Amino acid sequence: MNKFYIDYNNGRRYYAYKYENDRINYISLNEKEIITLLSKITENKIKNIIDNDKVMEIAFENNFSLVIDNTKIFLMQQDSYDHYFFKLLNRIKRFIEPKNITEIKKSKHVNRIKSKRMPKAIIAGTLSVSLSISLLAGMMNKELSKSDKIATLPNINYEMNLKEVPKANLKEFSLEPTIENQADFAVKLAFKDRTESNRIDTNTTKLEETEMYFKDSILKYCTRYGIPYDLACAQITQERPNIKNGVCENVCQITYSLFVGQTMTVPIYNNEGFTGEYETFEITKELLDTPDGNIKVGLAYLRTCIDKFDSLILGLFSYNQGEFALGIACDYYGLNKEDYFTDENAIKARDLINRYYEEQNKNHGDSMYLENVFSYLDLGERGSINLEYYLGSEKKTVEIINTLVYNNELSR
Repeated sequence: MNKFYIDYNNGRRYYAYKYENDRINYISLNEKEIITLLSKITENKIKNIIDNDKVMEIAFENNFSLVIDNTKIFLMQQDSYDHYFFKLLNRIKRFIEPKNITEIKKSKHVNRIKSKRMPKAIIAGTLSVSLSISLLAGMMNKELSKSDKIATLPNINYEMNLKEVPKANLKEFSLEPTIENQADFAVKLAFKDRTESNRIDTNTTKLEETEMYFKDSILKYCTRYGIPYDLACAQITQERPNIKNGVCENVCQITYSLFVGQTMTVPIYNNEGFTGEYETFEITKELLDTPDGNIKVGLAYLRTCIDKFDSLILGLFSYNQGEFALGIACDYYGLNKEDYFTDENAIKARDLINRYYEEQNKNHGDSMYLENVFSYLDLGERGSINLEYYLGSEKKTVEIINTLVYNNELSR
């Protein structure tokens, strides 16, 4: 069985290890191998969890296991790997529910001293070196009896000098990269869930009404312009006025005076990706007056903003603020606007734009536009969703994380 080890020492440390002559040889992982490992532990089914009071070993399908000895690995480090650990923690939580472990009750040995460095939402106790099932369960307000242990690890000394860990190639562990479903970047914001609360009547939410009336048009142009369907539904639900007598005027809230008479050129996509072709069309009042035409222009403009900033998130915010807002703010502060491109810099760009208009005492768009749109995304119990979109021929994935839901989920 392939074995891997994750430790915390001023950040997460990743190793493979194996027994040789009653000793453990630790092998430090490079970045590509780390991503491969994290993909595996969030994709493969957990078969078993073993606790020996010093470490916890998680056995997965496909014949590999992971050893963890410090809950700090689950803390939000603000790095690109955070979302893997949120997923892993959620999977461990599901595994240790009563259907897998028959009795859940308080464990006498859990230390309840709260660490100042840990967010309240994921504090279970102070862990300097060790981690057991009961301690991890405590992070989710579930604690296991010692009698519920599935098995016992060999009596092994896990102490090691991390400075002496050798670098090595992991070919012998035969992990194949499977990262097509992993997010390139995670956006973490706090926002209210309005998927159910904002109701048109007792039977229908505003989001459901959006799909009832406009699903065909949204799906058609999302596919054509390489935009996530879930995001487009959420955005249009945020933008559109109420439907009266079956009629919804200016679905995407297009400013006619700015768009009528303009010509728009956008790339064309299909389910396989970028076709290499472009579409050019003139925006007319007649086009905007129809729901289908209005949605076409709205999503084509969103596509234009995404391409301009190489970012789904900043493209979405610029849909509301205008595609020139970032340039205006950067010119005012003497900054290079290209430093604010891409999804990684989108929130920084959003905050800069908001700061500029606040200092100028100008009412300009919706400063909370991202949160208001995201509030109509169905994030599920885990509080996140992966949004796939295209930049040219490259498929990108952004994970939207509602920290309110995530923090509550981690504290259970």
